[in-house]
Amino acid sequence: MKRFFLIRGLFHLSGCLIPVIYLLADKGAALLVTGTAVVVAAVFEVLRIKGRIGLAFVGPLLKEKEMKGPTGCLFYLVSCLATILLFDKRIASASIFVLAISDPLSAIVGSKWGGKRLLQGKSAEGTGAFFFSSLLVLACFSFKWPALILAAGAASAAELFSSRFVDDNLTIPIVTAAALTLLTR
Repeated sequence: MKRFFLIRGLFHLSGCLIPVIYLLADKGAALLVTGTAVVVAAVFEVLRIKGRIGLAFVGPLLKEKEMKGPTGCLFYLVSCLATILLFDKRIASASIFVLAISDPLSAIVGSKWGGKRLLQGKSAEGTGAFFFSSLLVLACFSFKWPALILAAGAASAAELFSSRFVDDNLTIPIVTAAALTLLTR
């Protein structure tokens, strides 16, 4: 199980590519790349779910709920697209980095050292790792401390309170970006 979270976490980190592209290019290029990725991922998901294609390398990385439904990857891409579309470049990039870095880190820490379970089976240790890594990510974007702390708290709450009905890959960057937008005005 710990190996599952490690491999999935490393795959999750590949999501840093989208905010890097956005930081290096303009909004149009970021939307084009991310929009194309959403369409390609959606087609593969539909074909995978309907049993038309088998992606053997993906199987071991799937959570139980993803076996017959969309994977977190699709939600990740959709949330990146929405975040880039709706928010300022610096805020959107920082928020996507929070998802790409803090979410897998919390899963790895929670699976390896997590003891006390909170909500949805998530651990206090994993949630703490999410919060502190979010602080570090947001600090790299030079947000002022009050906004940084509150936005990291909002991101952590989005991760902790996401349920089996709402994927945290969808909520984390949008909640983070909304909090940063409100807090940096």
